[in-house]
Amino acid sequence: MKLPERLSQPGIRIGLIRLSSIGDVVLCTPVIRWLHHRFPHAQLHFVTRAAMAPVLQHHPDLSQIHILQADKEKELLDKLKVLGFDAIIDLHSNWRTLMWKFQLAPPGSGIPFLRFRKNNVQKWWTVQTKRKPSRYLHTVEKYEKMLKSWDIQDDGQGLDWAFDPSLGSKPNEISFLKQEFGWDPDQQVTAIALGAHHATKCLPKDQLIALCHLLEGPILLLGGSQDKDLAEQLIENLDRKDIAHGCGRCTLQQSAKVLSECTCLITPDTGLMHIGAALRIKLFVIWGNTIPEFGMHPWLPNHAGRPLRSMTQQAETLQSANPSSMADLHLPEHFEVEVSCRPCSKLGHPSCPQGHFQCMMGHDVHRIAEAVQRYRLSCANP
Repeated sequence: MKLPERLSQPGIRIGLIRLSSIGDVVLCTPVIRWLHHRFPHAQLHFVTRAAMAPVLQHHPDLSQIHILQADKEKELLDKLKVLGFDAIIDLHSNWRTLMWKFQLAPPGSGIPFLRFRKNNVQKWWTVQTKRKPSRYLHTVEKYEKMLKSWDIQDDGQGLDWAFDPSLGSKPNEISFLKQEFGWDPDQQVTAIALGAHHATKCLPKDQLIALCHLLEGPILLLGGSQDKDLAEQLIENLDRKDIAHGCGRCTLQQSAKVLSECTCLITPDTGLMHIGAALRIKLFVIWGNTIPEFGMHPWLPNHAGRPLRSMTQQAETLQSANPSSMADLHLPEHFEVEVSCRPCSKLGHPSCPQGHFQCMMGHDVHRIAEAVQRYRLSCANP
């Protein structure tokens, strides 16, 4: 019996592993959906860390989430071995998960263990030479390539997000945005994601202040508890009443819920960017030391084969009278500063290695604000 036929049998258990981070786990959601549709009788188990669990805890296609806790790796592996997976998919592909293979799918066991190729050599070469690759695969495309032998292909439906049912919304129920911050969705709230795991991905405070001065309409600052001080400093430095923050106030699920009711999101290369893509919200992505060509840019429905377009090209499209431009209104707009030292890392640094941080300090916040306002006007006058 061929493997896809075997995995189609009732009672099959398939384990998926992605330990971090939030954005990477969001990028795994198409894989969950693909597997469920291809093997509807299989139980799908997902292994991750506690901080990532809210991304998937309400996913309808998952049977169970298993949490890796600090200093309890052996206990987790023992539990997973008892479950006896019929196949395992490593969506993390690091040394730790490679070592797990020898415990969960040891040689001779016959348990398939798939690992996707990160193409880290290409990323390393890009960092060393500063030459952007003309051809590359998005992470979701790498997952699809890995699963090709299981007769699985991308269904073109993009990323998924499953809300906590307790967040609503029922008909005639007050929106979460109104409930928490006092704004109606029709006020066209602009959300700004403040933080990222690496500082060199984030717009500095002075740039954020300048941007917020230029933006029209209510502004909602989003991030984790680690971004609360920055959010409060921004509000203190801005002479406007229509700004608020949910940093440390909203859970990840609540942040996603309120984001879904905003008009657009200004974001660096971070987890909220991918959540925004899953929610189909308009994105204005501000790139710092990383580049879209690393294959981690927003992934949208029917995205395969669609080339990235520069902010200038998108602005020209949006300003044209072409009827086809309406289809482009909701595409992400990307903002990049071309400096000779970029990209300096495939992930990021605590601070700029060169000391000038021009990849972020060089952004023209007026152009970003103009792009946001152009989109808000298009929504008000479709």
